[in-house]
Amino acid sequence: MKKINIMPLDIQRFAREGAETDIYNGVKLSYKKKSETNYTRIYGLNEVPDIGGEPNTVSTTNLDNLKYETEKQTLMPVQKYNFGFDLENPALDSNIYLASKLEDSGEIVEWKYDLDNGIVITFESKVRTTILGGKTGELKKFTMHLNPEKEPTRTITVPTGE
Repeated sequence: MKKINIMPLDIQRFAREGAETDIYNGVKLSYKKKSETNYTRIYGLNEVPDIGGEPNTVSTTNLDNLKYETEKQTLMPVQKYNFGFDLENPALDSNIYLASKLEDSGEIVEWKYDLDNGIVITFESKVRTTILGGKTGELKKFTMHLNPEKEPTRTITVPTGE
């Protein structure tokens, strides 16, 4: 019988030493109308979308390929951002009221999605909302659907030497 040595797996060994990661708590979604200079934050954010994605591809496979298909990357798919919120009771500064007013206006506003670690995504979009169904004991929620009119901008600020 062959003896097999089992070594404990230290997953920290595979992480870059000194690398810091963070949780999503603290991210912010804010907007400003074209006539405004300051952003207005919408509170109650509880779910954020993926930003970016896998690019579309076009096949480059031909009859010379004998084992694998080949392809080239092309454009990214259309970006559709669905942000989830806890639905606040209606008030002039409540998230559902602000989102509904933006939806009703039909205007394109500038959005700033701030991951609070130096990564900020900005884009322009109209607003659509969905008030979600639920069941006994669940919080009321809604989703704000944002589809950028132009390509989003990603800014990554890194700390400089101290």
